[in-house]
Amino acid sequence: MIPFEVLALVTSLTNALGVTLIARGMKGTKPIVAAFWSVAVQTAILAALLLTNLPELNWTAVGYFVLGGVLSLGVARLLNFVAMRGLGVAKTSALIGSSPVMTTLLSLVILSDVPDLATLVGAATVALGVALISGASGFKVEKALLVGLASALAYSLSNIASKSGVLIQPNPFLSATAGAVAGLAFITAYLAASGQMRDLAVSRHSLACFAATGVLSSIGWLTMMSALETGSVGVVTTIVFSYPLFALITTRLLMKEEKFSTRTVIGSTLVVLGVAIVTLI
Repeated sequence: MIPFEVLALVTSLTNALGVTLIARGMKGTKPIVAAFWSVAVQTAILAALLLTNLPELNWTAVGYFVLGGVLSLGVARLLNFVAMRGLGVAKTSALIGSSPVMTTLLSLVILSDVPDLATLVGAATVALGVALISGASGFKVEKALLVGLASALAYSLSNIASKSGVLIQPNPFLSATAGAVAGLAFITAYLAASGQMRDLAVSRHSLACFAATGVLSSIGWLTMMSALETGSVGVVTTIVFSYPLFALITTRLLMKEEKFSTRTVIGSTLVVLGVAIVTLI
């Protein structure tokens, strides 16, 4: 049996490589088009796996899964790709990497619990990391930074919605597939309503990057679910959301034209450290 730490690390690596490939494929292509093709491939893979053992459906749970999919693969992924255009892979990955802390804080608000010291320290560490990677001076905040934070918030809300569904019907395959179908439907509806369906024709290079991202996302999800079956949620989450650090490496290797400063490296490290504090302590 493969150790759960290794499985979680595979998820982290696929996340990092996926966002880098998306950035390469988006050159000359709209973020919404990148979102469509990556989600379409991911949906096809997950649906094929689910159909091999289709469970009886609890429609309340499915409703939560659909909401989670629209927020995650629809809203959050689109905002993620938009932010990536303005901030680059490394900075955007660090912002998205803060979503576990946002999820924890949102859960505390929803459940009216009092946050413990570790949560407060972790949240403060993430906030410092975000401040560093923003590169902002004074009160001037870059628009792309706000888009990235909005994406992280949407991912966090998606996690809460999906978790609510899993509590009703604990089937991660159903959760992921229903979410992917809903996300794809949302993106397709947006493209149709905005008259952008004609933009789906992209170059072979871009399509290959988007399709590869969809495959990597599917692999990452499967390895993460396998890791959670035997490993601690805190440890798995920490390893998975260390991917902003791996994104620095994959960006350096595959996108040599993207530059990042010492502030970006330190900020990304602080975000990962903040997530570790919240999830492990």
